[in-house]
Amino acid sequence: MDTMLPLNAVSTVILISGEISTPETAWKGPDLPVVLRRQILPSLESGILDDDFAKDPERILEVEVLKPHPDPPFKLPPPANLTLHIRLGEMISHGRTGMIFNCECSVPYGNETPGYQIPPIVVKLAKQYHSEDLTNEAIMYEGLQCLQGSAIPRCYGFFKFRSVELFDFGPMSLLLLEKLGGLITLGKPLPDGARSDLKTLCSDLAALHIIHNDVRYNNILSVLSQEEGGLPSLPSPISGKKYQWRLVDLDCAYRSPRTLWGLNTYYNTYLSQVLDDIPFASDVEPWEVTNVKQWE
Repeated sequence: MDTMLPLNAVSTVILISGEISTPETAWKGPDLPVVLRRQILPSLESGILDDDFAKDPERILEVEVLKPHPDPPFKLPPPANLTLHIRLGEMISHGRTGMIFNCECSVPYGNETPGYQIPPIVVKLAKQYHSEDLTNEAIMYEGLQCLQGSAIPRCYGFFKFRSVELFDFGPMSLLLLEKLGGLITLGKPLPDGARSDLKTLCSDLAALHIIHNDVRYNNILSVLSQEEGGLPSLPSPISGKKYQWRLVDLDCAYRSPRTLWGLNTYYNTYLSQVLDDIPFASDVEPWEVTNVKQWE
């Protein structure tokens, strides 16, 4: 029986074709295939993100007890050293640091790994001069592996390639991420259970002292339906619940030494206003949220 691709199975990504473009720019990529290698990432505990823990060590005393992250609700096998051929498709979204593409994945002849089924995947490609931002996001995904498939998308690795001849703007880097569904429909009542799911999902991040730092309408996506090939949700190792929603875009996320009360207040403040405005066809931006100071 086929089993789904483990998060650590892919060691090499080969981009074989595809146009890389935004409404402002277009780049068809090099004529030759580009080989990107999986990167070994430092841990969150290393302080590499230069977050609040590193910048303000005295405030660590505010943390009641920072427990180790729980084990993920899955066990990873040894790395499979799998190579994926990826053909970029339609760009489905883009933001400050990256572009999200649909893609077609295939395993080259001779590199087949028996029994692994490749689920629907998207490619998040760093924009010019934003490879460091995508690296930070990759570190956060790696550090929050316990919440992948429950509160945040599954991440199948961070890959990088450096060539001055092909890219004069720095290294090319990308994340392989689980493909998700759509946004909450604006102008209609919230789907049943959405508010409860998202509030508990955010409390999971708060329990790990993670500030998402970009809670907004566009960063809340539904899971992809199983009819479209989507993977089933995993139970959260913190709440024990299965969610039908995911919080995406972790490039601004950081660890905070604030109290759990302060962290949950932060999420409740931003999430409540985002969700409250959806039935009125309004997608409020983070800087438009009021009463932010109450959690600081």
